[in-house]
Amino acid sequence: MAGSLLSESTLAERDMALVLREAELNRREAALGRAEEARAEDEGSLARASSALEAEIEARLLEVERRERELEKAEVALGAQRDRLEAVRREYDSRRDALAERTREVVAERNRLRDERAQLICASLELEERERSVEVAAAPAVPAPIAAPEPAQQSADADWWSKQLGSPLEAA
Repeated sequence: MAGSLLSESTLAERDMALVLREAELNRREAALGRAEEARAEDEGSLARASSALEAEIEARLLEVERRERELEKAEVALGAQRDRLEAVRREYDSRRDALAERTREVVAERNRLRDERAQLICASLELEERERSVEVAAAPAVPAPIAAPEPAQQSADADWWSKQLGSPLEAA
């Protein structure tokens, strides 16, 4: 909106400048006309001075008309530019509103997923707690003696560890 006001004020300033310039041209033309008439009278050729003055006035009028047409074209172009700017602004506003709506949807979905995850964690903790209480209730009062590992089991464990970490015979 401020841009269009600025453009309108700039346009008004141009109009005012053209009016002032036209007034100045008219004043100069009148002065030239008087000077030409005085000179023509001195020379005795008033008719020739009059036709030269009329030709000059005609040329200046054509120039003023040309400037008016250029000004009208500039006004039309400014109006079209203002319309395009307004269309872009409306599109920007609609996109901004759509993004804000999508942001609200994403935040709501994230909160819902966070709540579901918290519920799953609570349920998992409750299940673990139940399993522990069942294991404690089912466990014998006296702990069972730990049996010595069998030699085959020790060999399998050593193989597994050597595959994971490398055997001590391998060069590092």
